[in-house]
Amino acid sequence: MPISDADQRAKVVLFLGSGFSAALDLPTTNQLSEKLLGASENPHPLEKFISDRIAGFWGTIFGWKPGMRAPTLEDHFTQIDMAANAGHHLGPEYGPRQLRAIRRMTIHRIFSLLESRRVQNTRVCDMFKRFSETFDTTIVTTNWDAEAERCLELLGIPQNYGLDEITDAERSPPGDGTPVLKLHGCINRGYCDCCRTLIRFEGIANAVIALQLLLNPEDFELFEGGQDLADGLRRTQPACFVSSAMRNCFGCGVRLSLRVATFSYRKDLSADAFYTVWDKARASLQMAEKWLFVGYSLPEADVDIRHLLKASQLARRDPSNVSVEVVLKSDCESGQRYQRFFGLLDDQISYDGLEKWINSRLQGYCG
Repeated sequence: MPISDADQRAKVVLFLGSGFSAALDLPTTNQLSEKLLGASENPHPLEKFISDRIAGFWGTIFGWKPGMRAPTLEDHFTQIDMAANAGHHLGPEYGPRQLRAIRRMTIHRIFSLLESRRVQNTRVCDMFKRFSETFDTTIVTTNWDAEAERCLELLGIPQNYGLDEITDAERSPPGDGTPVLKLHGCINRGYCDCCRTLIRFEGIANAVIALQLLLNPEDFELFEGGQDLADGLRRTQPACFVSSAMRNCFGCGVRLSLRVATFSYRKDLSADAFYTVWDKARASLQMAEKWLFVGYSLPEADVDIRHLLKASQLARRDPSNVSVEVVLKSDCESGQRYQRFFGLLDDQISYDGLEKWINSRLQGYCG
């Protein structure tokens, strides 16, 4: 059987973190917590209510006051998850139902902040094009946003999410093209908690926000002043037949939710879709000759990813037989984490950002 061109090309895993999306004008993980309250001159009443609920939660739980630095997203989600998942209160004001409501409101706000700015960075597109021509590439990413997919679309490069999905009334297997493996979930995918089906929304940017999958009227009723907003959501959500239909599972009719792994130290990776994606990521990492990390800080909180990387590195006859390079931007602390974790040398880590790496290193890397 003849060997295809793709089989002859070197296999590369392009591992993307929030620093990659920052090159396309989205906030980094560190910037998200500072932007989370979504201050604006004339906020929509619903969005202002969400900001007030998050601010109130921070004030009660962390002693936060306006003008102080925001709590980290890791602390925010970890405290919620550890209490709510055990069925406990977090202080007298926040029972499990309130905590889960705050969690959904927070993810809604973060997804709003991750809405694509539609910035077209020609140098980043050049890198994707060169990788597609040179390597058998798999993209592995912790990002919820869809900027990597948008870059591929702009170049006309086919892509797939590496798992069975429903995009219409029928389930479809993974297609051809570049795998984009989203380890923590995606801004454009719903999940049915009844039949455990993954739904990909075609042609809807930031579908979770557009379809209001995280805005449950029952959540707003749990807090003072939220009844009118809850009533408004009940009136407006069914108003558009198309949107109303798309908010329900094509298979069983249950209202869709979503499964994403948050910034918590106790990430929930139990959804069926996560297993498939993580297995494919592991296989790709084990088979690849090169790993290129772009904008991923290798935080201690990502214990599952750190184990995935280390286990994949060691699951080969010669663990040193993989080239590891890291592209960061002025983040020496993250660079030190990589050095301690992989034993990297200084010249394997760039601190000048993605565009400068493309200008100075892309040609040699693909050479």
